[in-house]
Amino acid sequence: MTLDGVTYVGVVKEKEAAQKQYQQAVSRGQTAGLVKVSGRKMEKFKVSVNIGSTKKVTFELIYEELLKRNLGKYEMNIRVNPKQLVKHFQIDVHIFEPQGISFLDVNSTFQMNNLTSLVKKTLSGTKAHISFKPTLEQQRKCPDCHDTVLNGDFFVYYDVNRDLSAGSIQIVNGYFVHHFAPANLTRIPKNVVFVIDHSGSMSGTKMHQTNEALLKILADMHEQDHFAIIIFDHHYSIWESTIFQATPENVDKAKAFVRTIHAAGGTNINDPMLEAVQLLDKAHRDKQLPERSVSMIILLTDGDPNSGESDP
Repeated sequence: MTLDGVTYVGVVKEKEAAQKQYQQAVSRGQTAGLVKVSGRKMEKFKVSVNIGSTKKVTFELIYEELLKRNLGKYEMNIRVNPKQLVKHFQIDVHIFEPQGISFLDVNSTFQMNNLTSLVKKTLSGTKAHISFKPTLEQQRKCPDCHDTVLNGDFFVYYDVNRDLSAGSIQIVNGYFVHHFAPANLTRIPKNVVFVIDHSGSMSGTKMHQTNEALLKILADMHEQDHFAIIIFDHHYSIWESTIFQATPENVDKAKAFVRTIHAAGGTNINDPMLEAVQLLDKAHRDKQLPERSVSMIILLTDGDPNSGESDP
């Protein structure tokens, strides 16, 4: 935190201790700031500040985040929701990869035609830079509005050169990590049975998060894959009573079904799991599935069974 040209370095404390110290400083009329993680997502922060009138305070937050490589690219998601017009709004992304950057792309859920041209990308060997700097007028929803169009996610996609078969080695403070990702491997079709708990204990946030996760997984499936959905409480049922190829039409129908799943009843895990095994076994015997494919069962549940077999 920088105030009147003086920088104050923050310390990490337990939630209760930090809140108490902040409230004590506020009660004494001192300038104070508190930054804390908001919700279950570690990348979402909430800032509280107490400063005198006409004073200006600047927060600089530095943190580390692991970028996961998915479907052949790294993805960084920056949530943008200022809730008001911002006089000096700017996103700057600097990327450095010793192996070299093979491609770079940007997208967002809020970009409109007049904002797309504002994204500036430069790529040179091992370094890349992305800049997004809309003016006040460009942020407005309409010429006379005070509402902003900046409400959504700003995505950065990129990948690195993978010419070295041995991968790459990163050395920091005497420790090393060996990264390697085989390229040009033939993709193996997957046969997935989703076993979804929708018992009463899943009500609220847990059911919503489960449905959202399942929708995301379905969206990532390839047309060569196959899938089935079994939902259970104290009983179970198989969606459409069979296993399907992941065609766009079947995936859309499955998504529509997932959005109707709600929580109720007890929890019988054993029976739907056995049914999932039998469903895959029958599909293989009936030659419904590709000969060279991988079968798996994904179980999404929140706890112990209280119905049916509970001590197998």
